Amino acid sequence: MITRGCIRTVLRVAALACLTFPLLLRPITAAAFETDNFFLPLDAELADLAPVLEMAHTIALEEAVAEVNTRIEKALQIKDGARRSKRLQALHEPSALADAFVKRFGHPLFEDSVVSQSLGGTWARQTYPGRKCSYQNFWMNFAAHVPLDLRRWTALAQCPTFKAYGVHFGGDKIVHFHHVGVRYYRRYVALVKKGLSREAACARVIEHFRKGGVWSERALFGSIVTGVYSNGDMAANYAGFKFFLNLTERVNLKGAHREPLVERSGVFWRLSQRVRPGSAWFSAFISDHWNEALNPSRYDALVRPGIRCILRSRAKSIVQFYTRKDKRPDDPVYFADLARELSTYYGEPYGHSGKVETLMTIGNTCIPIVRADAGKGAAP
Repeated sequence: MITRGCIRTVLRVAALACLTFPLLLRPITAAAFETDNFFLPLDAELADLAPVLEMAHTIALEEAVAEVNTRIEKALQIKDGARRSKRLQALHEPSALADAFVKRFGHPLFEDSVVSQSLGGTWARQTYPGRKCSYQNFWMNFAAHVPLDLRRWTALAQCPTFKAYGVHFGGDKIVHFHHVGVRYYRRYVALVKKGLSREAACARVIEHFRKGGVWSERALFGSIVTGVYSNGDMAANYAGFKFFLNLTERVNLKGAHREPLVERSGVFWRLSQRVRPGSAWFSAFISDHWNEALNPSRYDALVRPGIRCILRSRAKSIVQFYTRKDKRPDDPVYFADLARELSTYYGEPYGHSGKVETLMTIGNTCIPIVRADAGKGAAP
């Protein structure tokens, strides 16, 4: 049974992890770990961890609101009127909630490993008997690099694949959602305060994390370090940004308006009544955009041939998983259309690498091999 105590323990361990690394690592906002969402198990069932994620985020929000409210209560005791007003103004900024929330998940270098270890524990096995909570396969991204490409060694640290709300995604997406999402949000707030329109600020933030900064997906977050520009990572970043906006604002998620997660109640904050375990409120933030088999990455010239070779060699298992276990059509056009649909977030740009037709999808890379092999087998 999933209990608040179990989830609180995971959050506590994650938060303590951030104390075990010195401040010299502070510039690193997300590990460059990759994941393989193509090759997933046919002989095991992955548990849907939606209840775990929803409870974890509900608890983190409850604690963040309680923390800021405690600070507001202390601020109300300040006798000097000007100081009290200034302090309350700061605590009424949405960024106060954002900072209190994100710190509950610890340092980004440790978050995914802490979650993975926790989901391999006794409570997880008892909660999901007969099912795996995650699946890990490091071979694809490691083997795809040519032997002399030193970047292959970054692929030894692979993230497992999880399943939540029916979506398969790498554990690194949660790190991107929390820690890069909040960086999007902070940069966006700063730009709006400087006078940019909300639309212009959003566009500039996306461009910065796409290719404009050292820690962008084209630089140290992706292409330079791993040879991979992950469209899934960019989508998770954007979903995280939406989450932090949604703390106190109405936002559009999955094509529908969502009311704020936190509301003002006098001088204090309170959690919206819709934010509770079992209400599926967190499902609004997770979508197929996070799945790197359905929303494939762009690989550089040194990595692309190796990835193509591996996908073709494993084509039968990949197609079987997504068409039989994941119940998707055995149709190349479906996967091409889906990749095109996932290149925006329900019509909103999020920093996709573009040129969907040049990406390796299940439809154009795996299904043709399976059909060709089937044709050979049918020949007299």
